[in-house]
Amino acid sequence: MNSQRQPVSSSLRTVWILCVSALSFFFALHASSKPPARAPQEPASFRGQSQEEADRKSSGCISCHTSTDEPTMHPTKAVHLGCADCHGGNSSISIALGAAPNSAEYLSAKEKAHVQPRDATFRNRSNVPERIFTKWLAESAEYIKFVNPGDLRVAPETCGTLGCHAAETRAVSTSMMTHAGMLWGAALYNNGGYPAKNTRFGESYNRDGVPQSIKTSPKPTLEETHNKGVIPELDPLFRWESSQPGNVLRVFERGGRKKAEIGNPSREEVPGKPDDKLSDRGFGTELRTDPVFLGLQKTRLLDPVMSLPGTNDHPGDYRGSGCTACHVIYANDRDPSHSAAFAPFGHSGFSASSDQTISKNEPGHPIKHVFTRSIPSSQCMICHIHPGTNMVTTYFRAHVVGQRN
Repeated sequence: MNSQRQPVSSSLRTVWILCVSALSFFFALHASSKPPARAPQEPASFRGQSQEEADRKSSGCISCHTSTDEPTMHPTKAVHLGCADCHGGNSSISIALGAAPNSAEYLSAKEKAHVQPRDATFRNRSNVPERIFTKWLAESAEYIKFVNPGDLRVAPETCGTLGCHAAETRAVSTSMMTHAGMLWGAALYNNGGYPAKNTRFGESYNRDGVPQSIKTSPKPTLEETHNKGVIPELDPLFRWESSQPGNVLRVFERGGRKKAEIGNPSREEVPGKPDDKLSDRGFGTELRTDPVFLGLQKTRLLDPVMSLPGTNDHPGDYRGSGCTACHVIYANDRDPSHSAAFAPFGHSGFSASSDQTISKNEPGHPIKHVFTRSIPSSQCMICHIHPGTNMVTTYFRAHVVGQRN
């Protein structure tokens, strides 16, 4: 009997060794096939560079942009920056004096000097197009930096460099005005879409425009979360088609017809009012998904937030993204009580820059190439007029009425 057991145990041992070897080989092969992780880009420090160094980074740019409002965007003139420090691009490309704007030489130099977009929507224009939403996230970080150095995807390399505004840039990237977790959390918890009362989801994107989680470090204690509302982390929203209904009693909704299927509407439904009931299959199938997750991703409510530009399609919604959203003023409101010194520039999003290459009758441009800390209330209302944040409007109106009285 012992002689019979020995070959069996030996065979099992051999099979076990072969399985372990095969798994080890598979994991090693899988690890070697992964693309190398991108090394984090260390932001350069522009503090302390000489004016001569800054001028070299603008030499080609000023052959076309012969005049601008504030070359460094800083009215204090205490900062030495070149165009390429903030915008990137190729500042060594220049044109001959007197070259016509529509000449082949001019257009060729412009294409070489400017960072080119991936999407044709952005091509050959200096303003931000209307209602681009997530097309903005599909563009390369280099193009985003060229168009708007204050965008949060690239702000650590520009506004947030060592010796500049690193703390402020870091803070705004995790602020409620960026992640909007307060609305998502309230909507999901109050409608049974997610069981936890503490906010779990928020909006944030990495340098490549990919949704990312943001975490508090060090992790807050339970007491800090309970007493101060410090959240350990926020994750991107689930894909709506993988969500599950929080309230399974919705199965008793009215109607007895066959449940709808994704991509296969019923001709008997009322136009514009689909009969979104639970399917007769399992969770996460057909339309048996959570309506709140679906609603947040379809309506977007308070979007676009700080990670994206404004819709730029009507007065009151012209703005950039990131730091630029507040500190670079667009023509949105011609009422002096709202816009103060910016009221004379109207409400059509037109530029009043001294740069002759910028169109003066095309909406979607900032008023001037300059930062400000004197932010008018009309700039706040660009975002805070939208659902989810419009409770601020009531305080704003009460304050204005109080001042007038």
